Amino acid sequence: MSDNGMIPDRTPLSVLLFHAAMQNGQSISDFAETVHIGAISLRQFINGNSQRPRQKTLELIGSALHMPVDEVRERMQILPEAAPEFGDWLRAQMQAGRFSRARLTRETKISDGALRNYLSGQTLPDADQARRLAEVLDVPSYEIARVIVANTVVQHGGAVAPAAPSAEEHALAAAPQAPREAAEALPTGVPVVQGFAPVPPAPATTAPTADELTLLGLWRQLHPQARRATLNYIAMLLAER
Repeated sequence: MSDNGMIPDRTPLSVLLFHAAMQNGQSISDFAETVHIGAISLRQFINGNSQRPRQKTLELIGSALHMPVDEVRERMQILPEAAPEFGDWLRAQMQAGRFSRARLTRETKISDGALRNYLSGQTLPDADQARRLAEVLDVPSYEIARVIVANTVVQHGGAVAPAAPSAEEHALAAAPQAPREAAEALPTGVPVVQGFAPVPPAPATTAPTADELTLLGLWRQLHPQARRATLNYIAMLLAER
């Protein structure tokens, strides 16, 4: 399981609580006992349905997370970021790591039935199961906590914040222009992508096509290693044209 020590400053309380349970290797119910609050109360904090919590409960959570009560209250107001459906996200991680369901079952010690339910969207992993998935798939524990909590909140009718652009999307938007000599050598209207062969322009449209939206959605679900492999594959296809 990779953490890289990177948890965003404005992480919602819900994600922090789920992540803390993961770090302890505990289910949500067991972590609630550690924090000395009721399991139902803790789950309400995680799924965004906690209303007017008692001061003592906030103090116990603050003690467990090593933060003042005022910060606990502030983080309660932060919405978790929208995420792909957990089944789709998990499938993408399995494909990136070349994991079959049988292999993932064997290495995580999670039953095949439970994994099948995760992939079909019927259930979500508890925190201890999420930790095992993160360790075997070698994904950041914060990332899997973020995705599971976002799915949990949506399932309980709560609101989530719009997903922030990925680092790759920021990089694409900020990418420098191709060298002037290369651009001048191309017919008018043919875009240049550095590192790739020039491709003819797509027909003008007023909105992204269904295929383009599908590709963007799948791209956002990929693990960073899978994204690099995808770019390399595209480069290979373009070189063979």
